[in-house]
Amino acid sequence: MPIPTSQAPMVRTTARERVFKELRQWIINGTLLPQERLNDVELARHFGVSRTPVREALQMLSEQKLVTMVPSSGTFVASIDLEDMAYVYKLLEEMQAYALELSFARIGQGELEQLRQINGRLREHERNNDVPAMIGEDWAFHHCFTEWAANPYLTNYTEQLMSQAHRSELQFFQNCARRDQSYEGHAQIIQALEKKDLAQAKEKLRQNWRISLQE
Repeated sequence: MPIPTSQAPMVRTTARERVFKELRQWIINGTLLPQERLNDVELARHFGVSRTPVREALQMLSEQKLVTMVPSSGTFVASIDLEDMAYVYKLLEEMQAYALELSFARIGQGELEQLRQINGRLREHERNNDVPAMIGEDWAFHHCFTEWAANPYLTNYTEQLMSQAHRSELQFFQNCARRDQSYEGHAQIIQALEKKDLAQAKEKLRQNWRISLQE
């Protein structure tokens, strides 16, 4: 099981939360791969804690469907479930479309230029085959709409769902034959916003979220 060598000192009173956050990040960013076995003894040794906070963290991850606990067999990184992802992406489609609707009146030339710059960096990272950076710019593009919507509940729930979708996005950007689809989809959203066409912008935004799941 590949465990990163660097680790910040762990605060004893927040051991469970720290282990949970670190493991969750490893699963989301692909450090720990689907179906990989998680050894609580090894993890406890790495984090410098007892097995109890590790087991509690694994239980929390299980509740988020990021790990699978199999009786008498062990704990494993959960496979990417297409049915679950269909639910996640459908929610993201609608929540992002709503965020765009809320933020539409606030999107001026400055905001459009911000979107263009993010999409330009996405294109550059695509050409350099830098998958983590591509995902970062893709997320930054979509985060703009939730930020501009100025609804903290919408932002919070969207970020939770985007974390769930991250592993699927990682597979998409690593394996898709046409990774430029994301860049092109963003460009179409920007074009619709330049024309002040909210309906078209919302539809292009929904289509952009469907790309990864379809692939």
